[in-house]
Amino acid sequence: MKMSRLPGVAFVSTAVVLFSSLSASGAAAQTPAPTDPIPPDPAVITGTLDNGLRYFVRENDQPENRAELRLVVNAGSILEEEDQLGLAHFVEHMAFNGTENFEKQALVDYLESIGMQFGPDVNAYTSFDETVYMLQVPMDDPEVLATAFRILGDWAQGVRFDPEEVDKERGVVIEEWRGRRGAQARMQDQQFPVMFEGSLYAERLPIGKTEILETAPVERLRSFYEDWYRPDLMAIIAVGDFDGREIESTIRAQFAGLTSPEEPRPRVFADIPVDHPPRVAIATDTEATQSQVGVLYKQPPAPRGTVADFRRGLVEGLYSGMLNARLDELRLQADAPFLVGFTGQGQFARGVDAYQLVALVGDGGIERGLEALLTEAERVVRHGFTETELERQKTDVRRAYERRLAERENQESIVLANRYLQAFLQGSPYPSIETQMAFVDALLPGITLAETNAVAQAWLAEEGRIILVNAPEKEGLETPAEEDLVGVFASVSAAEIEAYEDAAADAPLLPVVPEGTPVVAEETLDEVGVSIWTLENGVRVVLKPTDFKDDEILFSATSPGGTSLLPDDLMRKTSFALNVIAQSGVGEFDQTELGKKLTGKAVRVSPLLGSLSEGIGGSSSPQDVETAFQLIYLYFSAPRRDETMFDALKAQQTAVLANIGANPNLVLSDTVSAIMSQGHPRVQRVSQLMELLEEADLDAGYEVFRERFADASDFTFYFAGAFDLAMMRPLVERYLGALPNLGRVENWVDHGIDPPAGVIETFVYKGLEPQSRTQIIFAGDAEYSREEAGAVYAMAEVLQIRLRELLREDLGGTYSVGVNGRLSYRPDEEYSVTIAFGSAPERAEELSSVVFEEIERLRTEGPDAETVGKVRETQRRGLETSLRENRFWLNQLASFERGGWDLNEIPSFEGIESWTAEQVREAAVRYLRTDQYARFVLLPEQKVP
Repeated sequence: MKMSRLPGVAFVSTAVVLFSSLSASGAAAQTPAPTDPIPPDPAVITGTLDNGLRYFVRENDQPENRAELRLVVNAGSILEEEDQLGLAHFVEHMAFNGTENFEKQALVDYLESIGMQFGPDVNAYTSFDETVYMLQVPMDDPEVLATAFRILGDWAQGVRFDPEEVDKERGVVIEEWRGRRGAQARMQDQQFPVMFEGSLYAERLPIGKTEILETAPVERLRSFYEDWYRPDLMAIIAVGDFDGREIESTIRAQFAGLTSPEEPRPRVFADIPVDHPPRVAIATDTEATQSQVGVLYKQPPAPRGTVADFRRGLVEGLYSGMLNARLDELRLQADAPFLVGFTGQGQFARGVDAYQLVALVGDGGIERGLEALLTEAERVVRHGFTETELERQKTDVRRAYERRLAERENQESIVLANRYLQAFLQGSPYPSIETQMAFVDALLPGITLAETNAVAQAWLAEEGRIILVNAPEKEGLETPAEEDLVGVFASVSAAEIEAYEDAAADAPLLPVVPEGTPVVAEETLDEVGVSIWTLENGVRVVLKPTDFKDDEILFSATSPGGTSLLPDDLMRKTSFALNVIAQSGVGEFDQTELGKKLTGKAVRVSPLLGSLSEGIGGSSSPQDVETAFQLIYLYFSAPRRDETMFDALKAQQTAVLANIGANPNLVLSDTVSAIMSQGHPRVQRVSQLMELLEEADLDAGYEVFRERFADASDFTFYFAGAFDLAMMRPLVERYLGALPNLGRVENWVDHGIDPPAGVIETFVYKGLEPQSRTQIIFAGDAEYSREEAGAVYAMAEVLQIRLRELLREDLGGTYSVGVNGRLSYRPDEEYSVTIAFGSAPERAEELSSVVFEEIERLRTEGPDAETVGKVRETQRRGLETSLRENRFWLNQLASFERGGWDLNEIPSFEGIESWTAEQVREAAVRYLRTDQYARFVLLPEQKVP
């Protein structure tokens, strides 16, 4: 249960908003007329019941055997009365705490019993203007689907609001409020009255007011529910692996009986003025870690229903893409004016759009960052873009649509469900991907530079403009005054601004194609469809062809060693520089030139240098996979030493770290790291990163990078995705077979980074808000086995369910509890179990005591059968869907080989079915030891009255 993103932070381009709201199937037959409406996807079954409820149904089998269900209520916090602030969100919480067919926690218990997790699969959110309930359910039992629709029906008009449950949930909602407080929330409190001046939105934040949450009578919750949860404001969305017409019949039968009040209140929409004079909103905070400056241009909502609107979205998307490319190029220059700069246009709130220019800057860099943003926008106004920029951006846009078309049969149900949600709430079009592709073919070639250049002039208006500044509040740092910020606009207008010169290298990516070496040994694992090749130079290649995605190939590579082979002093000098090398381009191309060279290609390759291994990670489409191989070859043979990139990234990192100690949670994290590593010099703590930056040595980093990638003979490459072996073999032999072979035999080194012995209690006093954060860590030596690792994982899952039930549902003391447990065998055999939760400071000790009481119960009695069943079913359902994911196979292939395990066991459910309640209890005895743990508690600097 959560609140949706609040407006005013960042936006994506209008084109992206429009494109992402479109779906798949059925193509246009001819060039469309501008006034033609965008046709809906014919694969979507829609309808409206007599009571006004609408529905959207779509058959889709990604993932297989799953259905995504939504109850969408077109009502949110904007409709609250003065004594109801926060109750729209509170109502959403109560939907999980007792309904007509499910008493108290029975609803969540049922969903967990069928393997659905509270949070990832079962959740809801409340925004200013809507409330949305979300379910994912398995489809192999008709009764499960029928029950899921009964749950949607209960949420629609069957929530009970039992007074006892309401009082228990008050604490949970307040803990959600508490967890969101901090520097960002306090600066938002300063800026929202300016951003929403003249609008009810300024007074209707979904989280509401704590005094109302604590005391609101049950009747006021029920009143909001009865007023606004009615069928004419609702939609049911169902996307999944089912028969669409059967689901339509189910919806009609289940929801036809919903009723509205005899005299329903009108669903009014709050206005947000867009025609006001320029405003400035400056916010500072002592816990802020970063300065940010932005310009928000509020706009009337743009229509999106016709072909002309689609074309306008393309034009605006091209503009945003080209300007963002220029801003990113500027970011990578030495002495850059900002750390990150970006632009975009999208929805600001219901009924209002906005264009935004934003920059993250270092201390004292607000005016310079603002000047750079405005200068680049003004450069477009005066000189426009270049033809080469436009053609590159068009190529990338077209390639993005081609990839969507290629994956039209593999769209994720959750993505489609969200599109239809916007269709109901906003009236957004949802054409098929074939229709979109036809529109792009017809419209994109005709878009001219004059059209994209005109966007800047249209969007950079004074009316509706708001300058937004966020900055740390600390001694010696002055924040610009309003008149200083306004003055930047005048200075940019008066300045001479030269036209942009588009420099793009014409050289081939790989000047000389290597000859390579052949495969000299092969192994086939028919049971799992995996082939293993060994090349003459020693490189091993593990390949898993799949049909999960039609335009996706994922790959990774690994070799033992990493930075563990470096002496302490060399590791310190090179840790930052190694990251720079990985971002400096390859061969003749720096990072910016490389991006331009790869225009229209769906490919990503990144070298990785970790503590225990070095490697490669990346992805590509099948048609661009040779480019991926070329990039892999170049990172081995021709990495770049780029002083400009080094200086730029060092300046960025210095600015990011300047105020990092002001963040209470980072101070807690740093303390945990220091104590759990016993201050080991090879553990890089947040508080030491500035010192490491000062020691950074580009030359040393470059030499270490070259040395680590000088020998590929102990590398293993893993590929999973849409390829066949005949396609891959010549590429593997040509490029991976050409990688250097020195015949080194290496392994990582264990430097003895071990947790402390005994019991440690540490209190960190940092922060202004009445917040506490508790972490309890059990860690020490262990004997590793896969069976034991499975028991530890199950134990953590059992404990998380139980602690959520106790700390959240029974005591109302926290919003969420996290429990993570694992056994590791590299570089040492160890266990680690971490329990974390937030709370009011005065309840931290009470809740910690409850945690230890539950641990003792688990150690003595073991888990109950119901919780065991929930965890096992969740694991089953998780593996079902994971087995159809390329990322899962890529990771498991590497993991199983690293552990020396049989790859044929990857798809096995045996590990899930074999662990027992007694094994969980025994794991709790071995690893949740009350004589071997560390507890860390973050408390406010000042005692809360």
